[in-house]
Amino acid sequence: MAIVLPGTIAEFQEMESTPERAMTLATNLRAVTTSVKDVQGWAGFLGAGQWAGDTKEASDHALTRFGRRLEGPEAALFRAVTATDRFEDRLRRLKARRSALEARRSGLNTDVDTLEGEINGAGDGVDEATVATWERRAERLRRRADEVGADITAWVTDYTSAETDYIAALQGVDSVAEGKTAAEDPTLPDVDHLTEGFEQRRESPELLNAWWQSLTRAQRQALVTEYPELIGNADGIPVRDRDEANRAGLYSDIDHLTERETDGQLTETQREILENARTIRENLDDYKERVDPATGDHLTNLIVYKPGIHTEDGGVAISFGDPDRADHVAAFVPGLTSETSSLPGNLASIDQLYQEAAGNKNGSVATIFWLDYDAPSGDFSSSEEVLDFAEVIASGAADRGGERFGDFIDGLRASDSGEPAHLTAIGHSYGSTTVGHALQDGAPVDDAVLIGSPGQPVRTADALTDADVWVGSKDYDPVTLLGLGDRGGIGALGHDPAQETFGGTRFETGNGFYRVEDLFTNHTSYFDGESLENLGHIVADNDGGVTRDDPRDAWTAGHYQTLDELLLGTSVASGGDWLWDRGKDAAEGIGEALTGIPDSLVRGFGPGRFIP
Repeated sequence: MAIVLPGTIAEFQEMESTPERAMTLATNLRAVTTSVKDVQGWAGFLGAGQWAGDTKEASDHALTRFGRRLEGPEAALFRAVTATDRFEDRLRRLKARRSALEARRSGLNTDVDTLEGEINGAGDGVDEATVATWERRAERLRRRADEVGADITAWVTDYTSAETDYIAALQGVDSVAEGKTAAEDPTLPDVDHLTEGFEQRRESPELLNAWWQSLTRAQRQALVTEYPELIGNADGIPVRDRDEANRAGLYSDIDHLTERETDGQLTETQREILENARTIRENLDDYKERVDPATGDHLTNLIVYKPGIHTEDGGVAISFGDPDRADHVAAFVPGLTSETSSLPGNLASIDQLYQEAAGNKNGSVATIFWLDYDAPSGDFSSSEEVLDFAEVIASGAADRGGERFGDFIDGLRASDSGEPAHLTAIGHSYGSTTVGHALQDGAPVDDAVLIGSPGQPVRTADALTDADVWVGSKDYDPVTLLGLGDRGGIGALGHDPAQETFGGTRFETGNGFYRVEDLFTNHTSYFDGESLENLGHIVADNDGGVTRDDPRDAWTAGHYQTLDELLLGTSVASGGDWLWDRGKDAAEGIGEALTGIPDSLVRGFGPGRFIP
């Protein structure tokens, strides 16, 4: 009995050049190119009327020559960026092919070993039917081995070709003369013309996206490199291109401002910008090894990068997964205390939500942390800082933030590359009020989730949006008792969405701990336990998995307490010490900060009310 089996196929070439390394290199090259362009702009600025007479003429000539000398390096860098970008794309396809080939190779070797074991263990006296079956299996294995071997050879050839082509592209611009030639190339994208096209369409995400899709790869890269701050923050530009532009701006800012820091030339505003930029880079680096299983690309995307706005708190949006290609997308707006420095905790929550939603196995998922508005800041663990919230609730920050968030959602809808995603807007605390204003203005979402909400701008969910409205509200979260309801409430931010009359669907979140020192921990723990599970179900469009909670009803005695009742009860449960120590200051502070609050509530903060 001579059955010919193919030999097992050995491991084949690993990828030393990886798409992740190419992406990092491309980001660095874009940052350098941006810095060179900034220097060109600086030279032009100094040459424009900064001097007079002969000095001006000499300066103009010198700076003009200097600026022109940078045209060669700039063109060379642009060629390098374009080549690296193409190299990254080829490497991603090669990586996917290699993964599939490795699975085929491993499976083939297992099947060969299995059949060989059966044959060797059979001994003598094997019937003809069994031998015939073995022959057929061996023939199929030989064909598979030939196919796998040929595909591996083709892969190695393509991988080698990708590296060779990339090296040749870089060598084509690695001298001064070649840089000058590149700068004179008539096929270089006309950035001025492209910029005009961008400006004409930037107010319409749909028009901007359609125009962007009509551009060549080189034209897109030219704009990303020339104006990273515009392209990276433009609603309607695809998320991957925004990420490339914003990372270029991020790296360029860090390089430039670090040099100024070393020279002792940083202004206070620049110091804040540098701190924000470093925080963003550090947090992106924390997730740099993670890969989006749906696309094979890096998991995180920097969709908004504005480190110097909102009184230097910074504006930032980071996604887990690609919102343009995911089946389910959730955009989260944080509330109290949120600023760029709070990224670590917020991103951890959004990562948890991403994993929880993906665990529903109902399609691919992307979750977004969005902080491009001036959220209330402070340490709300102390009574004094809590009272500062009184000033915030009288402002229009939620309305202004809602407009910006609505524009962001419009941009996501415009850049969606396939079937329209199931899109969920989630707001926590003051962020829920911000989301409410966006919904009232017509933000096109399928589901809206309001957690820890201090109030909504309208009385009912139907008046707020056509989307399904979900409400997560812990009864021992004092912020959720600020909204107007059947049993009162301050109402400075609007109506309590947990009320039965509001008409939303309330889901289980747990109530938290009934101690005064834990009240604001209760407010910040919606991304835990059953609450997180329910959020994941909602994001994944698995409504059947959501556990419901009863709405707040004035006629249901004991179902929930008003704010002053909660403060009284938890103070007693904690021994009364908190209110005895802080109650007088609290009463005076809130009385000064807010007008129109019922006297009983103001008195309720004082020790005379709660302490016999």
